[in-house]
Amino acid sequence: MMKKKADNLVTEFFEKISWKILEEYPQIINEMIKGKAGLYALYHGDKLYYVGLTMNLKGRLKTHLKDRHTGLWDRFSVYLVTEDHHIKPLESLVLRIVNPKGNHVKGHLPGASNLGRAISKHMSETDANNRAKLLGGSAVTRRIKAKATSKGTLGLKGVVEHRYILRATYKDKQYRATLRKDGLICFNTKQYESPTAAAKMIIKGRAVNGWVFWKYQNDAGEWVPLSRLRK
Repeated sequence: MMKKKADNLVTEFFEKISWKILEEYPQIINEMIKGKAGLYALYHGDKLYYVGLTMNLKGRLKTHLKDRHTGLWDRFSVYLVTEDHHIKPLESLVLRIVNPKGNHVKGHLPGASNLGRAISKHMSETDANNRAKLLGGSAVTRRIKAKATSKGTLGLKGVVEHRYILRATYKDKQYRATLRKDGLICFNTKQYESPTAAAKMIIKGRAVNGWVFWKYQNDAGEWVPLSRLRK
């Protein structure tokens, strides 16, 4: 079944056309982009120079013929989007990936967690396990100071000695959170006193068992329910 046009993120686009069309065929561009919102990209030859967003594509492009970008681009692309709230996240993502020469600001991703530190920690733990095995000892285990209680509120307080990465899957989408040493669970920049409270931020309006919903990685590298910490 074909998707309706309104369901698509990008509704219309054109790519790498000459800037001269803005002066020689302004009526054509007016009909297509005047007053519309979207992303645009400026090119010098085949090299991407600048990426921007605007609620008025026609006006912004004409401005770039006279501002600090004058003479630094000769072709441009335009991507019209369905909803205005998509524009800023899209621009930020593109800026982080391609880092165009003409952009002074790096793309920010508010609400997104940087997994670099977690990856580094898991690498260190894996290396420690491998060294222990090579030296004839047993694999290094994560030390758990106490068993979790069955209580929801701060039921994980004092259970672990370092941060744990948690993950969950709901409706084919994966979510990540962090279990801190003090028992709080961090999800989307907010802190929750129980796994269930954090899970309810994802499964809204329905009953959910946070101890089963969230999973952590055990010593064998398997993602198992958080409830294992209280067994």
